[in-house]
Amino acid sequence: MIALVISGDRGEAEALATEIAEKQKHRIRGEITKVEIEAGYGSACIIAEEDDVIIGDKAIVSCRHITPEDPGFPENLGEIEGYDSVIRILRGQRGFFSGIWASESKLILFRDHVGHMPLAYRWLRPEAFTAALERWALGGGAEQLEPGHMLLFDGRRSEVVRWYEPGIGQVNDPVGLLANSLIEVMDIYIPKRCSLAFSGGLDSSIIAHLASRSGKDVDALVIGYGDCLDRVWAREAAELLGIEVREIIVDDELLREAISMLKGYLFKKSPMDLAIASIFYIASKNSLGDFLIAGQGPDELFGGYRKYLTALERFGIGHAAELMRRDVEQLHVTNLERDELASALAGSTLIAPYLAKPIYELALSINPSMKLRKNGGEIIRKWVLRRAAEKLGLPGKIVERPKKAAQYSSGIMKRIKFILSSSGVSGR
Repeated sequence: MIALVISGDRGEAEALATEIAEKQKHRIRGEITKVEIEAGYGSACIIAEEDDVIIGDKAIVSCRHITPEDPGFPENLGEIEGYDSVIRILRGQRGFFSGIWASESKLILFRDHVGHMPLAYRWLRPEAFTAALERWALGGGAEQLEPGHMLLFDGRRSEVVRWYEPGIGQVNDPVGLLANSLIEVMDIYIPKRCSLAFSGGLDSSIIAHLASRSGKDVDALVIGYGDCLDRVWAREAAELLGIEVREIIVDDELLREAISMLKGYLFKKSPMDLAIASIFYIASKNSLGDFLIAGQGPDELFGGYRKYLTALERFGIGHAAELMRRDVEQLHVTNLERDELASALAGSTLIAPYLAKPIYELALSINPSMKLRKNGGEIIRKWVLRRAAEKLGLPGKIVERPKKAAQYSSGIMKRIKFILSSSGVSGR
């Protein structure tokens, strides 16, 4: 679904949906279809790519999704009716999706467990609202639908309800289970041909190693200025892993082009957000095929950030675990909206396989002390992920490689600050 408008006036619904869809034309790759419904909750106009629309016996469904494990999704949604049945279908999915389910009497907006696939909405009046993939396209007052939630509307009342609760259990062999889960997820969620944002760090190296091992045609891309740390590490890691790496050398002209495009769309325009978004935008511009694979998620799920280490040292593991939990819950706001949009603006679909439900729920089940692990006088961040990588056969030099923030190790953050200051334009 690119755009949805519900209104008491059919003309308003069609005009607004057309306007919202036009703002997101960079997402359109195939034929577009317009579906209009006269329902108990008003006139509905849905604009979407033809392949994203299912007209079923019970409902009309429009859904963007990455759900390779279930070829029948979302077609199955068109054959059911009622909130409970929709929830049952959604709970069976392990991948990423967002969309709408519309019958003659009810409308449901839904979004995946982590918010990987975008979906936003804005109320125009108590009985009328708009929805779209991109929040900015709806104007002021728009908000994201929370991950794992549904918005229910029948014309008389609306309600946002949670359909997803993480399946958290006891884990007896976290290293072994994580290694097996990584093998399974990477095999399923990495397409046969795609590009990978590759820095030579732990997270992207695990993806590259497992993709290569399973015979995927993965184009490893490293983005950076001059002989930045990312390019040095990527070359070294590629040699250790026995893969090829393609280096995209950034200069100020290329970065200015990225900034100019991104500032018109991003909600958060700080130098850090622009730097990270620029990496995704440039990588996507240079990607082969329709997909860009990224190692988003492990820092929040497995304790990669320095702030967790600081929290552990000052206040104990409970405080560090709480910080990680909050960061995971806010991934859709802090990272995913920005990174997915930057990739879409450049013509790619972002896939973050670490956030697929099997790894996501396993990570939430692993004891935080296995993520931030004391080893003598040192605290090892992402300890359990490093041990899983070791079990998978990654070279020790990569397994123990420290965390480096991409905006700095690529050299892009420094140049963005210079470009913004020299142009007299604020980054906020």
